[in-house]
Amino acid sequence: MIVITSTDFSKDHAEKRTITGIIPGDVPVITLDRALSYKHYAAIDTYGKDTVQIRAEVGLLTRNVIYRGDPGTSSKN
Repeated sequence: MIVITSTDFSKDHAEKRTITGIIPGDVPVITLDRALSYKHYAAIDTYGKDTVQIRAEVGLLTRNVIYRGDPGTSSKN
């Protein structure tokens, strides 16, 4: 399961979806369980000599990641 953040001014346009398939390749194709309800803007904009990549953030929700330090010096909390 993934979350795709909003790319406009409404925080309510973030969406959760389940990946049902991936076709690998130079440009992988990801299939979701259902269509997205909102547009998610992506572009590379140029301002003078500077370029800015604008894309939605995507988070993986179905994996747990635990960061642990050195057991001898780190708290177990």
